[in-house]
Amino acid sequence: MQPVRSTPPSHRTQVSAQAAQTIAAKADAAVKTEKAKKAQRKPSEAIASWWPVAVGIFLCGFASEWHAMAAQIGVWAERFAFPLTLFAAHRGIDSHMANGLPQAALYLQLPLEGLLTKFTLDRGKSFKAAILQLLLVHGIAAIVLWLISFSVK
Repeated sequence: MQPVRSTPPSHRTQVSAQAAQTIAAKADAAVKTEKAKKAQRKPSEAIASWWPVAVGIFLCGFASEWHAMAAQIGVWAERFAFPLTLFAAHRGIDSHMANGLPQAALYLQLPLEGLLTKFTLDRGKSFKAAILQLLLVHGIAAIVLWLISFSVK
């Protein structure tokens, strides 16, 4: 013997379809409200979101001293801390550009990293995730510079 069902099977599928439509409507409403919050963001908040770039610009004043300290520590410290400078000084670059490009890369690295941090934070990631992303980029750059050193003769 089977127990008697209180609702017919056709009614159950109709109810579940209505529930799915309700859930989809709520999800659409949540997305719209989040977009509205972003659109209603105050101008002061938009300006304040650029703080990582401002910090990078401020810190680039100390870049030459930090580069000298990293060079004294050793090649791995220099590869990890200032990879853009070493990429810019690579032999494959025109001789005219080889004079000024490493110096420009030295001073542009920190503001560019601030810009990367800003974009990471704008995507909703945490500050910890942004720092880990920067460390990963520097680690990969150090490995690439190490691999390039094998090809230079």
